[in-house]
Amino acid sequence: MSKARRNSGQPRQTRVAWAGFAAGLMIVTLIGLRPLGWISTGTDCHGGKDGKDQELVVATGAEVGAGGIRRRLIKEWNNDPKKNIKARLVEISESTDEQRAEMVAAAQSGRCVYDVLLLDVAWTEEFARNGYIVPIPAEALAGREFLPNSLETGKFENEQYAVPFAADAPLLYVRNDGKNPPPPPRTVPDLLSSARNRGYAAQFSDYEGGTINLMEAILSGESTGTGGAERIMDALKDSGKVLGTLEEWHDVATASNGDLREESSLQAFRSGYVGYMRNWPFAYRRLVMDPSMRNDQGGLKFDLQAFPGVGILGGVNLAITRNSPHKKAAAELIGALTSPDAQRLLFACGGYAPVLESVYRDYAQVTGGAKTCGELLDGETGEGDRSAEPESEITTGQLRDFAEAVHQAVDRAVVRPKSAYYSTFSEVFRSCLLPVVLGSAVPPDFAEFADALRDAMDGKRHSGDHCPAPPET
Repeated sequence: MSKARRNSGQPRQTRVAWAGFAAGLMIVTLIGLRPLGWISTGTDCHGGKDGKDQELVVATGAEVGAGGIRRRLIKEWNNDPKKNIKARLVEISESTDEQRAEMVAAAQSGRCVYDVLLLDVAWTEEFARNGYIVPIPAEALAGREFLPNSLETGKFENEQYAVPFAADAPLLYVRNDGKNPPPPPRTVPDLLSSARNRGYAAQFSDYEGGTINLMEAILSGESTGTGGAERIMDALKDSGKVLGTLEEWHDVATASNGDLREESSLQAFRSGYVGYMRNWPFAYRRLVMDPSMRNDQGGLKFDLQAFPGVGILGGVNLAITRNSPHKKAAAELIGALTSPDAQRLLFACGGYAPVLESVYRDYAQVTGGAKTCGELLDGETGEGDRSAEPESEITTGQLRDFAEAVHQAVDRAVVRPKSAYYSTFSEVFRSCLLPVVLGSAVPPDFAEFADALRDAMDGKRHSGDHCPAPPET
C-alpha cells in the first residue's frame, strides 16, 4: 500500500484534504483522554446545601437532537404534581470519550453524585462490572416492547443494568441533485465503485467514531458469521483481505477541514463536496430542515437508506448510579423517558431513533399512526404549544421514510465487543489501523496486533511492537 499507489488517479482536492486530515490525526493520537478539571473540585453536582436538595441529576452528553426535546421531557416530569422530586439535566461534553472519562471519575471519586447516567451502549459492561451502576427494577421495563438489539446492550451477566433511550445505527445519505444520479447502492461494492467518482464522507478520526467506522469497513469486507469480538478477531486472521479492504475505503474517502467526524462529514455532504455520507440518524433532521438541501420544487436533494454493509449498533442507555440516594425515583424517571409518548416526541421533534417497536409500527402506517411534531405537541397540550418545534417541520411521509431506514439499520446492526475494558480495546484497535488507512504507517504485524487486542480485552497493555512506526518521508 505505497503512497505512490494511493495518490494515483485521485483528484488533487481529495489528496490535499487527506494530507490535512492525516496531519491533524497524528497530533490527536498523542493526546490521552483525561477527566476534566471540575470533576476533582469536590463540589456536589446536586447544587444544594450539603448536597441535600431533593432532585434527580441526569448526566448526559450534549444535545444532538432538535428543539431541546430532552429538556422538554424533563420539564414535563418537573411539572407533574404527582412527582415529589424534581429532575435536572447536566450536559457534560459533546465527545463520547470525554463523557465516559468524566462519568468514571465521578463514580470513582464519589464527590459528584449523579442519579441517572445516559451511557453509550458500549459502556454497560464496564460500568456494571465496576459497580458504578445497579440493576434496573422490573417496573422500569414493564409494558415496553424494546428493540431486541438495543435491549441486549443494557445487559450484564443476564441482568438488565441499563434501559435503551435512543437507538443508533449507520445510515447512508445519497445526494440526488445532479443530472442522472446513479441508483442508490445496495451493496458495499456498489457504494465503493460509485463513490470513487462522487466522493464519500465518514468518521475516520481518532475517537470512538473512528473505531466504529473501521469495524464497519472490515466486517463489510468479510463473511464470517460470529459476532462481537470474535468476529473482529476472525476477520483479522486474513490480514491480506483486511489491508485490501482498508485500502479500498481510503481510496474513496475524503476529508472535511482536516478532521472527519460527524459534523465535518455533514458539512462536506451539505456543501456538495461529496455525493455519499455515512452518518447517524441525527443528521437526517438537520438536512431536512436546511433550505439549501431542497430543490426548486421543494423536494429533498438527498435520499436515505440503511448502510449497505455491516453496521455497528450505537445508541445511549439510561442507568441508575450506585451512589444515587433516589433510586426509586430514578427508576420512575427512566420509565417516563422510555414511554411510547416520550419516544414519539423524541423521534418526531428531536430526530432520535426510537427504541420501541410500537413507535416504528405507528410510522409504518399509511394513515392514522404517523404524526408530525406539531400534531404530537398539539395533542399533548391541547393548546398548540410548539415550543419544542422548529420553524417548519418534517412531513409524515419523510418521518415514515426515516423510521423505515432506521428500523432496518438497527435490526441489521451488530454489537461492539463486550468488555469491562472496551475503551482500552478501542484505543488499541484504532491506533494501529487508522494510520494504515491514512497511508501514514506500514501495516501492523497482525499476529502481534491480535495478541494486543486480546490483552486489551483483559485490561492489559501489550508489550510487543504491534504498531510499527510511520515510514520516514
